[in-house]
Amino acid sequence: MTIAVTVAAAEVRLDLAELRANLQEADAGILVAVLAQVTGEVSVVDRFADRITFTPDPPEQRGSTDPETHAELVDALVEALANPRPAGAVPGDDPELFARVAPLALGTDVGAEYIGLLLEQGGFQPSQPVLPRTAKLPADFKVTIIGAGIAGMAAALECAAAGIAYEIIDRNDDVGGTWYTTVYPGIGVDTPSAYYSLSRDINGDWSSYYPQGAEYQRYLKSVADKNALRDHIRFSAEVQALRWVEDRKLWEVRTVAADGTQDVSYANVVVPAAGYLNRPRWPELAGRDTFGGVSIHSAEWDPELSLRGKKVAIIGAGCTAVQIVDASVDEVEHLTVFQRQPHWVAPRKRLTDDVPAHRRWLNAHVPFYANWNRLKSFWGTADNNYPVIVRDPEWAAEHLSISPANDVLLQMCRDYIDRVFGADTDLGKKVTPDFAPYGKRIIRDPGGYYAALTREHVDVEASEPAAVNERGILTQDGRQIDLDVIIYATGYHLDFLSTIDIRGRDGVRLAEVWGDSPSAYRGGLVPGFPNMFISSAPNYSPGHGAGHNFGVEVMVHYLMECLQLMAQREASTLEVTPEAFEAYVRHIDETMAQTVWCHTPTAHTYYRSGGRIVTAFPFKLIDVWQSHRAPNEEDLLVR
Repeated sequence: MTIAVTVAAAEVRLDLAELRANLQEADAGILVAVLAQVTGEVSVVDRFADRITFTPDPPEQRGSTDPETHAELVDALVEALANPRPAGAVPGDDPELFARVAPLALGTDVGAEYIGLLLEQGGFQPSQPVLPRTAKLPADFKVTIIGAGIAGMAAALECAAAGIAYEIIDRNDDVGGTWYTTVYPGIGVDTPSAYYSLSRDINGDWSSYYPQGAEYQRYLKSVADKNALRDHIRFSAEVQALRWVEDRKLWEVRTVAADGTQDVSYANVVVPAAGYLNRPRWPELAGRDTFGGVSIHSAEWDPELSLRGKKVAIIGAGCTAVQIVDASVDEVEHLTVFQRQPHWVAPRKRLTDDVPAHRRWLNAHVPFYANWNRLKSFWGTADNNYPVIVRDPEWAAEHLSISPANDVLLQMCRDYIDRVFGADTDLGKKVTPDFAPYGKRIIRDPGGYYAALTREHVDVEASEPAAVNERGILTQDGRQIDLDVIIYATGYHLDFLSTIDIRGRDGVRLAEVWGDSPSAYRGGLVPGFPNMFISSAPNYSPGHGAGHNFGVEVMVHYLMECLQLMAQREASTLEVTPEAFEAYVRHIDETMAQTVWCHTPTAHTYYRSGGRIVTAFPFKLIDVWQSHRAPNEEDLLVR
């Protein structure tokens, strides 16, 4: 027997026995939420709420109940799916209903201020406009987006939805940004996959909770294909310069193609959406160019390179090095890890990262199920995690950690070290940092990194190499290590658009305005650079939870509101005033002063440049979301 079910506006027929079998494995809290949304009956919450309990399923809370209640839930949902209400009669984004079911699905209380944010982040509704859409931009208005990674694609999708002409320019020959260009062994997503997607294009079929980069690249390609983005992308073209042309109120965009062909185009608005970690950073090591074997940077990995049976050294101990070690330890003859500074490493919370088959099936076949799974991944690492980065002065005065919440994470990481290496062992001491967790980006063990460091054919050097020579590496204490391959997992230069010659009003260069301490107002705005919205702007990345995509979607919403403001005012330019810019940056710095990054001086982190923390924002996610709902016209010059 089969029934017809509508999921994501598409009707599918489901085998009733298969549906029941998978529902038996489902999260009971989500089932209550789905049942309420499918029926539109808030009484469902009263009927089941007291019978749902929650257990940790890191970073989430799993809803459970007794077998009899679960069977009752399954029966009720099957009946509701078999007898659907008329299309549109039960909106899935009803705020009042959503507010009642959210605590049951998410496993925690949900403040009223979060409802709008969660409706969007769960993909239940698109980002809601604030300014009335009563005015139109000129027919020839054009937005140029630089970069076809997740940020550029998000901006493009919103422009398309609003009917605004756009073009994406990307130096690569396909979409995906870093997930297209970076292919080292073990590369993976360290944000939960259910959340690390666009809220308007949720993928419920991830194979892993933390998939490999190639799977994420396939997702981004599918987004481009489904939305015909390629028709608007100029591939294999690198933007060399942006110049504001005052008399035309346009940006001049200069590009060079892979074949050397140069081009000049114009746009009313430019959205630089290139990430700030692009250029590989090679360490300054004496003799680095003399090595007779293979030298390779993780960012420029050769897929043809085999490490099997090789004597390998890897320089670095960050996320990239951890993933490479985890992926290659069984292949190499011998591996030496050169660790300049240890990171805090969190253990994998599950026995396997594979997403259970029933969850993938439910995501694909049950209305709203994938939305709730995405939202649970977001909520589990959202503002409930904020206290981890905020300093408690009294606590910090007597502890390595900066607060009780931060200490919970520190103790978890220390316990992991003790379990794998043994308490007070030399190797355990080597991998133990001397700063609070989050002082530099915390790392998730893919499953076998710490275990790999204990293997007989693996050595850990708690220092950088002294020098490189033709045979290999000379250690700080004078030992020679002969090698076949040296892997440089030494990160990137922090490039906030520094590779593009950007000149605003009166020819002022953005690089000179920023110096070594870049900063921006809401929407990535900088005074003197009208109609430029920098997607991967300074202080736009969440530091305590969620993921890069959160900052991207917040910024893109703000961009669309600003474009609507221009349409309403029949304006050709929009830019932030110097006074508002300075006040906003001052607010960032004052709030940042109370965070972990300003109280872990021994931590070497790319978050810091010119004495400022320039990558992360120091605010709660809800505060950032609310402050970007609509432009404050008093802060702007709209002419």
